[in-house]
Amino acid sequence: MGLLDNQTEHSYYNSNNFGGYQFISLDHIINNFMIAYVGEGKIISKVKRTDVAFHAQRALQELSFDTFKSTKSQEIEIPPSLTMLLPQDYVNYVKLTWSDSLGVEHIIYPTSKTSNPKAIKQNADGSYVFTNPNVAVYGNLAEQTEGNSTAETHEAQSFPSTLTIVLNDANGNIVSDISTVLSLGMELHGSDGSGNDIPPGVHITAFDPATPQVAYISNMIPGGTYDITFTKGQSSNTWESFKSGTSINQDDDYKDDTYWPSLGGRYGLDPVHAQVNGSFYIDELKGKIHFSSNISGKTVILKYISDGLGTDEEMIVHKFAEEAMYKSIAYAILSTTIAGQPLAPSYQQQKSAAIRTAKLRLSNLKIEELTQIMRGKAKFIKH
Repeated sequence: MGLLDNQTEHSYYNSNNFGGYQFISLDHIINNFMIAYVGEGKIISKVKRTDVAFHAQRALQELSFDTFKSTKSQEIEIPPSLTMLLPQDYVNYVKLTWSDSLGVEHIIYPTSKTSNPKAIKQNADGSYVFTNPNVAVYGNLAEQTEGNSTAETHEAQSFPSTLTIVLNDANGNIVSDISTVLSLGMELHGSDGSGNDIPPGVHITAFDPATPQVAYISNMIPGGTYDITFTKGQSSNTWESFKSGTSINQDDDYKDDTYWPSLGGRYGLDPVHAQVNGSFYIDELKGKIHFSSNISGKTVILKYISDGLGTDEEMIVHKFAEEAMYKSIAYAILSTTIAGQPLAPSYQQQKSAAIRTAKLRLSNLKIEELTQIMRGKAKFIKH
């Protein structure tokens, strides 16, 4: 029976699954493997389906990193905080660019010249300040604010969560707009009195302009009323200085007071800093990308890779790499079982060969495109 016998052209063009025939689902990969490789007289006499599913997911992860060309992208306008949250399924970045008014992308380069360490509050003699015997205070004590906040039920809400915050000023009056008192990145500490504590690291990510007493927080917390202390624990002196200073990568004319006095003094400059596109660094622990000051207000595109396991829709394999999946699963099972040890070296070679074949197929080289590129390199190449 043909693979398309159950689908007509009419049903295809009225669906949303365009181009789906080039892929095979991970579930079908597992089913096909159980039929072709597992059974009496076959390479693997007996194995649990759950074991095959585990090794199939691991194979999909590994191939997603190096073989599949499954780059994702995300575009946002950089706020004054000069930060961008890492996507939910982020594993590693491919590149970061900002887009100008013509839609042309300009590469933003990583920097190793700054960071955002936690700044611990200290006394004049250098000793640490503690709010209780076990917890050090981060940030400036003068910038801490205390108050009660009512959290709506969050379990059924999508990420990020919202929080209705009720704050009192020095005169006991309710603050009408919490964004005038609190700031982005402030961490929340407290409990609801019923045994529910706010997990460490929960912080404010945005304010709701339409509702001045509502803030967005980084993680979901159980619904209830919480006594909360806010601490400014997301920024350090190092990062504040880098963020507020004039970037060395600013968009400026070369022949002016910024660059011209340095004529002849830029010899040996690191090429990463000899450009005007800006710079960034990634804080993996807090899940944020920080940008230099000249990126504020610009549209930034993040291109990144995932592991292919984020959602059921993503757990698919291009048919060019289908054989590489089978060989990878077979080798993983044989190499982790006593009975399969004699066959493991052979299937390791077959796995490597199948992955090389998949990379060549997925490279998508076309003779006409290669010829056109070569014509640009050597003018004597004719039709």
